[in-house]
Amino acid sequence: MGDLRRCLASGEYGGLKDCPLFESNFMQVTKTGDVANRVTVGIAATSPSLEMPDLMLLARPTPALATQCECLCPEALPFPDEELQLFGLLPLKFVRLYVHDESRFQLKVRLANGRTFYLQLLTHPLKQEEVFGQWIRLLYRLRFYHSDAPLAYEQQNAIYRHKNRKQSSPA
Repeated sequence: MGDLRRCLASGEYGGLKDCPLFESNFMQVTKTGDVANRVTVGIAATSPSLEMPDLMLLARPTPALATQCECLCPEALPFPDEELQLFGLLPLKFVRLYVHDESRFQLKVRLANGRTFYLQLLTHPLKQEEVFGQWIRLLYRLRFYHSDAPLAYEQQNAIYRHKNRKQSSPA
C-alpha cells in the first residue's frame, strides 16, 4: 500500500479509499530543474466502473514529519510509512499532463487556469526508467482515449448553427 493510498484510507476520504489509484513521489521543480518541494501525485478513477481515471490527487508530507533519508541515493527518498496531507483533488478534464524532459524523468502539469508546474520522479534510481515508463503509458492513454475532450470553438458553432437551422426550417 502506497503512502497516498494509506492517507486516503485513514482520513475523511472514504469515497476514495477503494478507488483504483496509480501514485508516485515527485519533486516539484522549476522549468530549469531547481528543486522546490516534494509532492505525491495520484491518478485515480473515482468509480471502479470507469474505463479511465478521472481525478488527480496531490499530497505533501505533513510538515512535522517531513525529513530526508540518510541513504546515499542521489535524491532524497521518503521514509517508509510517511504521513501525507492531501492538498489537491483536480478533475482530469482540467489537467493536461506532458513529458517535459524524459532524460531527467520530468513531467509538465498544466491546469485549466493556465498555471504550469514541473515534477521530477522521485524513486530509487534503479526503478526510475520502469516507473517513468508507466507514467508515459498512462499519459498516452489519458490523451488518446479521453472521451469528453472539449470541442473546438468552430465545431461548437457549426453544431449550434445546424441545430438552429433544423428548428427554424418549416416542416
